[in-house]
Amino acid sequence: MRTCIIASPLATQSGYGHHAREIVTNIIEQKSKEWDIKLLSMPWGGTPMSFPLPQEILSKFISLPLQSQPDIWIQVSVPNEFQPVGKYNIGFTAVTEGDICPKEWIECINRMQLIIVPSKFSKSVLEETAKRNNITITSTIEVVSEYFNDEVYCKPKDSLTILDTIHESFCYLFVGHWLQGQLGEDRKNITGLIHTFLETFKNKQNMPALVLKTSGATYSITDKTRIEKHINELKALHGKSTKLPNIYLLHGDLSDQEMNQLYNHKKIKAMISFTKAEGFGRPLLEFSTTGKPIIAPYYSGQVDFLLKDSIIEIPGGLTEIHPSARNQWLIEGAKWFTPDYGYAKKIFRETFKHYNKFASIGHKQKKHVFKHFVKSAISKQYKKILDIVDDST
Repeated sequence: MRTCIIASPLATQSGYGHHAREIVTNIIEQKSKEWDIKLLSMPWGGTPMSFPLPQEILSKFISLPLQSQPDIWIQVSVPNEFQPVGKYNIGFTAVTEGDICPKEWIECINRMQLIIVPSKFSKSVLEETAKRNNITITSTIEVVSEYFNDEVYCKPKDSLTILDTIHESFCYLFVGHWLQGQLGEDRKNITGLIHTFLETFKNKQNMPALVLKTSGATYSITDKTRIEKHINELKALHGKSTKLPNIYLLHGDLSDQEMNQLYNHKKIKAMISFTKAEGFGRPLLEFSTTGKPIIAPYYSGQVDFLLKDSIIEIPGGLTEIHPSARNQWLIEGAKWFTPDYGYAKKIFRETFKHYNKFASIGHKQKKHVFKHFVKSAISKQYKKILDIVDDST
């Protein structure tokens, strides 16, 4: 029996953590009779390592140092952390959200025999970086999508009662982390979204609300206070006499069941995202299950599962990543999406004023994801790449 060790942030409350749990679950289900599978739990930035894992998973945890070289080593991380620990090495990564990544990352993925990415966009980032720097990619790159749990993301029996305190009957919803970057330059572009929302509906007699399900890396009181401060700073750009629409902050951990209740709440009319780029875009996939309208750019990872004619597309173009948003992954010279804010205001106005015209646009999108982005469909993609491993080891 071949030994397999999977090193991943599966215990973390992060996007990488959620993806890691899918990876681990599928590999265990498909290969536990043939492989001796052990797990290494790794951190992911400052995100809490508090996800409640089942005993079946916990029983497979081991600690460092390793006692022997595994036959198969699987690492879920960013490419610069990849290490060829096993006889055969696999790296799962979402790469980065710029259109290129650090050129050193191509050398890093070449340490592994097989690279798995969640979207065609992530694969294109690696290929474009290699092309620009005249570096040959020697590892095999395959796309395996993320998916949603169709036993959870369906019509809920109960409602998320916290939204009952909101007096508006029409709310736009945003879900995602609030990351670094000045006004209009953070990766999820929450600042640009808030600013555009306030500008669109200020001083109107009838106004919708914006619900932000967001946080930084943690769910601490300090983090919540910081986000509230940023929201107030954006409001303060308007005069004190300006009547502004309400923005409601949902800060803290919600279970998948509670997120489903949030998505399906009768006051939530549409999901809105001004995102600069996504490696995949899980909240957009999850919200697709409601059949409600999605307002978002048709660019980057979400293109794999969003149907262009079944969303309300925000147009725009690629711009260089601003210095305030750059880090070791989002590098100078890389580009990402900036929306046409004027057109986005028009979308806000039209969807609020003529909602019935747009209410059914997501029905086809819902059918699409329930057919192609549930576990039963994506498990076939896992089988394909696990067959590659079997044929190579």
